[in-house]
Amino acid sequence: MALACDLVVARESASFLLAFARIGLMPDGGATATVAASVGRARAMRMALLGEALPARDAYDAGLVSHLAADDTFEDTVEQVVARLAAGPPLSYAATKKAVNAATLGHLNDALERERTGQTVLLRTADVAEGMRAFGQKRRPVFRGE
Repeated sequence: MALACDLVVARESASFLLAFARIGLMPDGGATATVAASVGRARAMRMALLGEALPARDAYDAGLVSHLAADDTFEDTVEQVVARLAAGPPLSYAATKKAVNAATLGHLNDALERERTGQTVLLRTADVAEGMRAFGQKRRPVFRGE
């Protein structure tokens, strides 16, 4: 996967995962807002709560990624997208990105604050300690809600 100016190019064999719950944490980095906005609330919940992977084709169809490339043409596709961006009008791009983000991610700062608060609380729990131990020991964690 490659990121260029908020455009995401994914290999057909890729998948997207919000595996935080597997170690007792919650998604962060704005994922609670951006993933749900793209794939819908129900699918985002499946990804976040159950750790279900989203195949690249489904991510593309949902609008989570902007370009889908065959594995063997991935690098060429990335180069083509980057070349188009590099040849374009940077001031127009900046204004467009600002406008689209304001229209679609108006509550992103609120989401980031909720994620920060949630992670801060969760990082102090016995469940997260157990999740991290289990991850290191390559076993399933046993969560107790503590």
